[in-house]
Amino acid sequence: MFEFVQVAAKIVMIAVVIVVAGLVSVRIWRADLDLRLIPGIKKAVKSSVDEKVSWLPAREPDALYQAGEIVARVSGAQVDATKSLVLFEEIYRSNRLNLADEFEFQKWRLRLTSVETMVMLDASAPEKGRMLQVVACGIVGQRPPI
Repeated sequence: MFEFVQVAAKIVMIAVVIVVAGLVSVRIWRADLDLRLIPGIKKAVKSSVDEKVSWLPAREPDALYQAGEIVARVSGAQVDATKSLVLFEEIYRSNRLNLADEFEFQKWRLRLTSVETMVMLDASAPEKGRMLQVVACGIVGQRPPI
């Protein structure tokens, strides 16, 4: 179900982008361009696309969520869906993460199973807050698509 909703939403968004691109193409075709004022095609396209899709509620790929809010960051994630296991090299900025409850990572609902090391505050990296290193989480299921 999750994949179907994701695919359907993406198809609708792509169709909207194609329609908008068509309208923009017509306006460009009719415009009198001064090519000396264009800073760079790549930069112009990127800024145009970023504006149009910035409203999309995309999840950050390196974040952990609880109740729809980012509660931690991760690095070195390895997902093994066949074993229903996700391994993280490190979970940091995790002060708001409730370790007793389920949390979400990408499309997965996870529950903490083991932590090799927990550091409440590292003097050499205080911006990382509470850090969990070499973390194993069991996959409980997929998060709801909506």
